[in-house]
Amino acid sequence: MTTATETPAPRVDSNLLQHDNKVFLKFVTISSPDTLARFNNDLNVMTAQARRILEVNQRIAATLTTGEKDALTKVRDGELADFNQKDDIFAKVYGFKVDSVAIRPHFIQNTAIQLMTPVTDEQVAELRKNPDFKEADIQARGNTKMVVLSKVTGDHIPVLNNSIEVIQVQQNTILQLRAAEQAATDEAAKARIKEELAKATDVLTKNAEFMGKTYGVVTNNLVFDVLEAHFWVALTPDELKAYIAANHGTAGETLAAAADAPKLDSKKDKKSS
Repeated sequence: MTTATETPAPRVDSNLLQHDNKVFLKFVTISSPDTLARFNNDLNVMTAQARRILEVNQRIAATLTTGEKDALTKVRDGELADFNQKDDIFAKVYGFKVDSVAIRPHFIQNTAIQLMTPVTDEQVAELRKNPDFKEADIQARGNTKMVVLSKVTGDHIPVLNNSIEVIQVQQNTILQLRAAEQAATDEAAKARIKEELAKATDVLTKNAEFMGKTYGVVTNNLVFDVLEAHFWVALTPDELKAYIAANHGTAGETLAAAADAPKLDSKKDKKSS
């Protein structure tokens, strides 16, 4: 029971998300790596075609000659017929049409990934000697065998991405310093480069140790396998009001519900369009 001095906790709608001063709606969650790969590809193809159709429409509106307008209209109509046919199939597979989201802000947010690395048959044999070995951790990707190193979810994903980016920068720095050391002819310059190389190597070693302890990642040859992702689409103000009215009682709660929607950190792993 809430007393007069208590403030009810805000209702957090997990289907809404704030990003870039807009409120996004979770359109679909995909929990299959194979389906997600196909979804990504299909969405990109359809979005690119929708933008081509929009560009042709703009050219039709700007053209001054009847002949050019007729030619462009024929191209547009052909693209549109093809798009609509593919969009019907897309809707049957994924539950919504690209036509409704293609030219508005949208992005894919990874929510669960696993880190893998290629292994040989000999390495698999060695892994099997470990009492904690799980056969499910060996997975096939085409003709290559992979071992699962770690699974990462939620807010840990952007932290992991940032750590990997830092390590990659450090690795590139070390390569550049080694090249500079070999090219240097002045002994004083060589000494300075060696000092910088030692510092960079020490930092890289510490970061690699952190990665190993935190994520079980001890290799540079990483493969990211996305296990689950959300697809978010920006709502117009009217769509947001309608959503709030349908899911939160009254349209008057729109501003409060939008303000209570979780915010997407700009560093979170996402794919924007």
